[in-house]
Amino acid sequence: MTRGADNATRLIGLAAFAILAFFFLAPLAFMVVVSFYKSDPMAFYQATFTLENYEKYFSSFYLNVTLRSLWSAALSAVIVVALGFVAVLAIVELSRRWQLFWVILLLALMCISEVIIGFSWLILLSESAGIPKLLETIGLWSDPRSLSPSFSAMMIGLVTLGLSIVALVLFPELANRDRSIEEAALTLGTPPNRVMWNITLPIFAPTLVALTLTMFVYLLGVFVMPTMLGRPSDWTMTVMISDKAMGDANLPLGAALAVAMLLITGVILLLSSVISRRQAA
Repeated sequence: MTRGADNATRLIGLAAFAILAFFFLAPLAFMVVVSFYKSDPMAFYQATFTLENYEKYFSSFYLNVTLRSLWSAALSAVIVVALGFVAVLAIVELSRRWQLFWVILLLALMCISEVIIGFSWLILLSESAGIPKLLETIGLWSDPRSLSPSFSAMMIGLVTLGLSIVALVLFPELANRDRSIEEAALTLGTPPNRVMWNITLPIFAPTLVALTLTMFVYLLGVFVMPTMLGRPSDWTMTVMISDKAMGDANLPLGAALAVAMLLITGVILLLSSVISRRQAA
């Protein structure tokens, strides 16, 4: 019985590894190999070893795009985790009926595709049929103009995209947390805002840091929001990779940019993990 269970476990593990190898490791290895090839517009690439693609990455243009991408992803990750934490704290204090309502609403938001969310904000931020037109109608904006494309519009789209994920991850932990320390502090006369900052927030700090890193990686790879809601000066590396690989038919350069971003993301996550372990120790 035990031997059969062990064999079944090994079979499941092998199947999982095979799926991982087929859908992730093999394409990743192919991308790394192609990044060293020479570009050929007629055939996508020539199987000739060259470092030209990585030399282009270290130009000032692509380095600026990299810094912009990291900054946009980090800022949106911090904002979405902060908003999600405050929103879930408010939701878990409601009655069960209203909690169910908000959870269903967040699940519905998660089911909406990124393209639909982007188009929705594109309409809401437009001059003719969105928020600027509404503000002009009620007399709060005399000379309305479209709020997109802009960096702020792109950030709104990124935060909207990640809010449901953050809220649904935090909801079980915040709803089932031990409130004895918070109740004791309130009983002793501590103001509610100080209870949140001095007690609740430090308790969930490791979870919030891990979730921020997760959202950073997730939002770093978002393509639609920067394309639809951002200006060309706001475009991230994902847009550049798509533009070079598909628009310019320069597959090796697109692969090199993707590999470089993957390495940078891996280094950031590794450093964050080392720092977190040292702080915990």
